[in-house]
Amino acid sequence: MRAGVSTSTASRALNGIGQLSDETRHLVRQAAAELGYSPSPVARSLRTRRSKTVGLVVPTISHAFYAAVAQGAQAVLDAAGYRLILIDAGEAPASIAQAVRTLVEHEVDGLLVSSAPLSAAQFDELFAGKPAVFLDESVSGAGAGTVVLENARGIRMLVEHMVGHGHDRIAYIGGPASRTSGAERLEGFLSGMRDFDLPALPSLIREGEWTIASGIEHARCLLELTPRPTAVITASGELALGVLAAARRRHVAVPRDLALACFDNLYFAPLLQPALTSVGYDAHLIGRAGSQQLLKAIDQHPTEPQRIDVSLIVRRSCGCDYDPASELSTVPS
Repeated sequence: MRAGVSTSTASRALNGIGQLSDETRHLVRQAAAELGYSPSPVARSLRTRRSKTVGLVVPTISHAFYAAVAQGAQAVLDAAGYRLILIDAGEAPASIAQAVRTLVEHEVDGLLVSSAPLSAAQFDELFAGKPAVFLDESVSGAGAGTVVLENARGIRMLVEHMVGHGHDRIAYIGGPASRTSGAERLEGFLSGMRDFDLPALPSLIREGEWTIASGIEHARCLLELTPRPTAVITASGELALGVLAAARRRHVAVPRDLALACFDNLYFAPLLQPALTSVGYDAHLIGRAGSQQLLKAIDQHPTEPQRIDVSLIVRRSCGCDYDPASELSTVPS
């Protein structure tokens, strides 16, 4: 061998193990560089029983939220020497199950799952003993950890803000109650209304999908009521865009005739007319925290559930005075 050492010594030097002198390690690494040698990840995984890969399942990578989650996860995993395998699986339970199954078959060391339309028992069977962490979802009894937003707190802040503007007939358009974010944001609205002794009228509470079209449809129904709500809180930015569209179709001025605020700070919110009051957060932190939890679980260390903080971002759609130019420097090009 070029370095003048045995094969076993060369292996120990390249893998940073064993009691070897600095000179021996240097000679082996120099020889490896001259020969253009790099260790085989397949051979290493057979020896260590780790593939140094992690799977991430998201419902749609085209959404800015999931793109940021993936970027945050990859930053942590790259630093730890892991590679990320991403599957854009949609929302269908069968598609999510197949995505998890595929990743397990490819011997990933762990999984990050950001869509949870299955039961704990179904997930446990699919994981087949692999550690898994849920992102933006919580499935009681399944997985090794979970990272979610302060969903309820964010909606309560919006209720408090609307009450501060003098509103007491406040409507709510939420996402699917079967999803963690949908259920927790609805509970935030209900508890916020209770805090101010305001009635949460069933006629003013709507459950939709996370889409603009759903926001348009539910806002149309709310605007046909007599009396109609004076304020609307939505559980997502897409739903709020639907409310804006429906209000314009009916010539309802926001915020003069209808105050509006939402969970999710869309990056173009300062450019809307009116600029959209919202609850903001850093989605990268979800991916980072989830990856940190998963690495602990892979090393068989305990993890704790985490919640990512949120903040109220006041603009004009709720009735506040606001200068859009103040935020233009922070809007991505």
